[in-house]
Amino acid sequence: MDFSNYSAWWPSSLKIKALHLPEGIIGSRIEVRPYGGQAFYCEASDMNAQTELTMTYSGIYSGTGKWTISEVIGQTRITYEINLTIESTLIRLLSSVLSVASIHSRLMEKVLSGLAQYLGQMDKRTLYRHSPDDIIKNRV
Repeated sequence: MDFSNYSAWWPSSLKIKALHLPEGIIGSRIEVRPYGGQAFYCEASDMNAQTELTMTYSGIYSGTGKWTISEVIGQTRITYEINLTIESTLIRLLSSVLSVASIHSRLMEKVLSGLAQYLGQMDKRTLYRHSPDDIIKNRV
């Protein structure tokens, strides 16, 4: 995973800044500002046999996420699961009128589509599958 090149495939609406890029992947940390607003931070916290990467989130969200790479019928499948809590009072207020989970799902669809293009994949539809209802838990 090359955190220094995230901006090459993440949508421009997500402002990305590499904060810490150690020699190994664990401990790599980036700052993400959706639509240029409040920041959250992603840190690579665990890796399992080059097929699973666990991320820890802080800032406007807290929680964990897991990227998993697997082979399905000769193609690569990338899945992403997260369990986040909204920590920002402003985002929590906005979530009462806007579906933060749906906004996040649309952004992640763009992230994975950008990754598919970056990797030269032709069938982008196989990369993105999850339920927006399971994305973000809102804690008051």
